[in-house]
Amino acid sequence: MIEPSDFGRFLKERRKSAHLTQDELAAAINKSGQYISNIEKGKNNAPPNPSDIEALIKKLGLSNDEANLFKAKASADRGRLPNAQMEYLMKHRKLLELINYGLENNINDRRWAELLSAVSGGKPNDLA
Repeated sequence: MIEPSDFGRFLKERRKSAHLTQDELAAAINKSGQYISNIEKGKNNAPPNPSDIEALIKKLGLSNDEANLFKAKASADRGRLPNAQMEYLMKHRKLLELINYGLENNINDRRWAELLSAVSGGKPNDLA
């Protein structure tokens, strides 16, 4: 059985919250309702392109936080990071070493949170 991706589930939740049909949402990107249905069901091998993502965000009326999450989930559905994150990662190569360290040592979310807290002086949201 095919499972929907996080992006597909998120899209469906937000579409329903916006009281839109699949056809109504699909019209925003000149696609069919079946295209949206396939994404929601995990049957689509071609997630929306970046300009379609922006159109969907607008049609769904997503907040900035929701839009950022929507973009991240869409990128993950494509098997890649959002462009801004990829550019940052490529500019700061030590981050790749850190990711590799995490992979090699099976670092979990709790441990990453501890490390982030230590780096930020106990204030993970103040890392700017």
